[in-house]
Amino acid sequence: MDYINPALDLAQLHAQFGRDRRLLIRDFFKPDVADALARAVEAIDWSLCYRDTQGDRRLTGAQLRELDAGQRAYLVDNIIEVARRQFQFSFFTESLADAMHRGDTGLLARFIRWMADEAFLSVMRRITGIQEINRVYAQATMYAPGSFLLAHDDHVQAENRRLAYVINLTRQWRPDWGGLLHFSGRDGSVSESFFPHFNSMSVFEVPQTHFVSYVPPFAQGQRNAITGWLIAA
Repeated sequence: MDYINPALDLAQLHAQFGRDRRLLIRDFFKPDVADALARAVEAIDWSLCYRDTQGDRRLTGAQLRELDAGQRAYLVDNIIEVARRQFQFSFFTESLADAMHRGDTGLLARFIRWMADEAFLSVMRRITGIQEINRVYAQATMYAPGSFLLAHDDHVQAENRRLAYVINLTRQWRPDWGGLLHFSGRDGSVSESFFPHFNSMSVFEVPQTHFVSYVPPFAQGQRNAITGWLIAA
């Protein structure tokens, strides 16, 4: 099945990616596809992912609901304390790769299987010119008040990540609610920012230094997406 908007000018997108090595593509999917994906992501029982002094941590939705106010405050304080000293993130997630490998038949699992096939990968090769990508990793992510992702470049020595992507599925958002994807230069200045327009795809070559800005307490909504990497296996 063809999920991608047939009106996209792949040649123009290829030229733009060739100049900047990153791209924000509006209206990437057909409208009914984007709407179905958004509804599926909105129904997820999210887990919180973050880091403590021992490494990456994950709390399921059930575990989060068991925390009282004091325990939640202690968790937030510890997340912030780690962020003061080293790389840190705090946002909500659901692994879609796990669902795909388990053989789930839900919409998101079927969508990730489609992403892992030529229908999607061939389009991404045409846009980026990176011909060796042949594998996809995907997770659903949600940024709520208090969420953030500090600066990093996505390079992992043991993996061959060539492209990072964000499929934006947030129906309504404001730039002053944070949650924007920012790219920064060596001098620390922000060189470009991508707003999470509904049914847009952000794609950029790895490595590039980037971060997702802090979502403040007054934000009225959640920034949903499907994110991950395209990998040369």
